[in-house]
Amino acid sequence: MKIYKRKRTWVMIAFVVLFVLLQIVNLKASGNTFSKDWRAQLEQENTHYKQEAAKTDALKIEIKQAEKNILLNQYYLDKGIAPTTNAWNFAVNQVSNLIVAVSLISIIIAGEIVAAEFVSGTIKLLLTRSVSRTKIYFSKYMTAILFGLFLLLVGILLSILLGGLLFGFGGLGDSYLYVKNNTVGEASMIQALLGGYLFNIPYMLLTITLAFMISAAFRSTTFSIVISLLISVAGFVIAIAMNGWSWTKYFVFSHTDFTPFVFGNPSIEGITFGFSIILVAIHLMVMHLISYPLFVNRDVT
Repeated sequence: MKIYKRKRTWVMIAFVVLFVLLQIVNLKASGNTFSKDWRAQLEQENTHYKQEAAKTDALKIEIKQAEKNILLNQYYLDKGIAPTTNAWNFAVNQVSNLIVAVSLISIIIAGEIVAAEFVSGTIKLLLTRSVSRTKIYFSKYMTAILFGLFLLLVGILLSILLGGLLFGFGGLGDSYLYVKNNTVGEASMIQALLGGYLFNIPYMLLTITLAFMISAAFRSTTFSIVISLLISVAGFVIAIAMNGWSWTKYFVFSHTDFTPFVFGNPSIEGITFGFSIILVAIHLMVMHLISYPLFVNRDVT
């Protein structure tokens, strides 16, 4: 595919590499690795989390995260298990950050993949090959999705490789701990790694489809990319800041992470896995219902 022949594509891949490196540097700088005196470190963290949760201006998500961390730390203390940092739990912990980074980078490709064809006039060459506009539309869409998945795979492998080089490759057989219904549960590290990335893919699908819709509907690549980035970043930030608020039940960006249905609890009581899937699917369908007719009926002369 010609996407991979462009220098800009490899620059994007380089950004993914840089992002993973920055996450490692941030982890080392923040002191989130554990020393030999891990018990005192966990007790100190719990004291800090209790203080953070008790603040009057604490957000709901901050309180929930603090309570979750306290339960996990207490589990380590009660079981006498020393927490460790290795390639596998580093990769699992980077799920959300990596998905967002890859999605925002993929928007650049999705935002230009159709609009650029009209701007450069190469769409005429495609249409002269007796290829239907429907086939062109969906092939372009799948190319954008596959590129996003490719970047995600690169990010996962780099997280494991670089994390392993710095923290070691041991720990694959360790359990991944999570909090569900105020109880600490365990899952295999492989389940947590694969599940974590698969359950976060809806965010990437939504952002890429949004950029693709605008690209197919308008001729400006700049407009497609900028608007898509603004909406995607705003949606992500709002979903985090307003986590747990009742109105976010119908806010699609609050349903782009399916992980809580397996390794936790939904932010709003009563939300089901099926409801989140349907809400995301409806938004994807609506975007295609907008962009597809505009693409197939657009005049190329």
